Amino acid sequence: MTCLHCTAWRRSLRVRLLAGTLFWVAASILVAGLSLGKLFRNHVAEQFYTGLRTHLDQLTASLVLDGQGQVALAAPLSDPRLSKPYSGLYWQVDRVVGGDRPAAAGVLRSRSLWDSVLAVPADSLADGEIHRHRLPGPAGVTLGLLERRVQIDEAGQGSAWRLIVAADERLMDEPVALFNGALWLALGLLGLGLEIGRAHV
Repeated sequence: MTCLHCTAWRRSLRVRLLAGTLFWVAASILVAGLSLGKLFRNHVAEQFYTGLRTHLDQLTASLVLDGQGQVALAAPLSDPRLSKPYSGLYWQVDRVVGGDRPAAAGVLRSRSLWDSVLAVPADSLADGEIHRHRLPGPAGVTLGLLERRVQIDEAGQGSAWRLIVAADERLMDEPVALFNGALWLALGLLGLGLEIGRAHV
């Protein structure tokens, strides 16, 4: 009887140890997966908006006033996607008046916008300040957007311009989804291998 009780106790202890190990392995894998996924998404988002900032700087540097006081581009922006309709990368220039109320949206637009105009909400910006937004874009996609207000009217007539660059957030979401899929597959195989190894100890 004593030996039977000892055997049952050992089996019960082994089951509890295995259950505890399984729990901590699963918890560790879950935390690692969520943490790595968040770090990668933050990295991709930073690259996404760094690219938009580069396009915004190009747009700012290219903007000039013509003889009638209207804005124009001294040179086209370099990214070929800006010339392809609905490519997922866009720029737009709005004229604004006091209080940053839009006087005319889309006075200049990238060819990629085709016949669309980005409906960016009114915003209060200091000259040169950059704000970030999300908004619906062509074909119902969600765009990540950067905007900057500039004053290039040296005659002091009170006009200012809001420069906007935007890109399809799928350019950010798709690599994150691929990474997460590969990450969870790898972590799942790791957890399975650890449990199989543990079961044979």
